[in-house]
Amino acid sequence: MDQIPRTSVLPPSIATVDSTVYVEPEAAAVLSIRTADDQAAGSAVLQERLLAGIVARSGELEAAEWAVDQAQAALDEQIVSALSAGVPPEQVAEAAGLGVAELPEFAGVQVPVAMES
Repeated sequence: MDQIPRTSVLPPSIATVDSTVYVEPEAAAVLSIRTADDQAAGSAVLQERLLAGIVARSGELEAAEWAVDQAQAALDEQIVSALSAGVPPEQVAEAAGLGVAELPEFAGVQVPVAMES
């Protein structure tokens, strides 16, 4: 197996890959400082740059956690809907990637049915 080369460069931020990610202007300004400038300005600028990178990454992590929570909530609603509609638990478990033993937590939950006018 090939060794991964060590580097002092941080991996790219999702903000540099995805233009829809919001980065606060102050953090973007500090992140855009070049390495040569960091060496000339001293360690204080480097520390600010690293701190801004950490702040940006923590925001990205929070956004990713929120997206995972939303996806899990949507999956839970779909499971409840399928069970309420009478789909066999084995099919629901297979489609959801769960074991049949994990479905009882959804058994008591019923989805309200919309009344037709």
